[in-house]
Amino acid sequence: MAFLEVKNIRKTFGETAVLKGIDFTLEEGEVLSIIGSSGNGKTTLLRVLNFLERADQGKVLVDGEVIFDSDQTMDEKTIREKRLKLGMVFQNFNLFPQYTALENVALALNLREEEGLKGEKLNFFQKRAKRKEIKEKNSQIAMDILKKVGLEDKANLYPCALSGGQQQRVAIARAMALKPEILCFDEPTSALDPELTGEVLKVIKELKETSNITMIIVTHEMEFAKNISDKVLFMAEGKVEAFGSPQEIFEESNNPIVQAFLKRDWQGEQA
Repeated sequence: MAFLEVKNIRKTFGETAVLKGIDFTLEEGEVLSIIGSSGNGKTTLLRVLNFLERADQGKVLVDGEVIFDSDQTMDEKTIREKRLKLGMVFQNFNLFPQYTALENVALALNLREEEGLKGEKLNFFQKRAKRKEIKEKNSQIAMDILKKVGLEDKANLYPCALSGGQQQRVAIARAMALKPEILCFDEPTSALDPELTGEVLKVIKELKETSNITMIIVTHEMEFAKNISDKVLFMAEGKVEAFGSPQEIFEESNNPIVQAFLKRDWQGEQA
């Protein structure tokens, strides 16, 4: 049994079929890069996996547990619980401008524990003391994560005072805070200037080398995808056109659609 199993995922917007039966599996700790031309459903697939969109059909299992089944109805509480298995890093950072880097990373941790306080029978002063304890603990956790992405010295800065690469590293730290089993990246360098791209890719590479977290990366960085991935999935017109090892996709594929894409995008990247 694979760690992640994605079965027959379909999604339609209006009359447009965006995902047309997506199937793939991934082992724990593996890195999957999803490549292909823009407009072929890559981001929609990530959004479906993260419950930001609901698939019309299909099933998703993580470590044998069904986290999505189109034949089942889930309430909001269940969706929130299932969503915790995956973390999402958006291409445009999506940081809260009114919070510092440290506060952005700690926010989800604080909210989760604040939710738990609602069920406890505590008076006003006990709750205030508990909230203070929670914030101090989570601030330390957030600082430890910022250290992992090389931003401990930027912890008290607001997003407007950070470069694009630094903001994206904060976004990665925030996604890691809740300890997801699968970390998803949606074009993590697309909003960055070329000189800042390398620092974000370096952080992702270090994550692979120092942790066992499973990662799914939608990217147009072909050289990066070839070097970091255990598996590569090529999408075209909402379908899986090819799936295999980097060698099978980048060097051995006889699929004319894959070959045409790589000739245009990868050779253009290397030029």
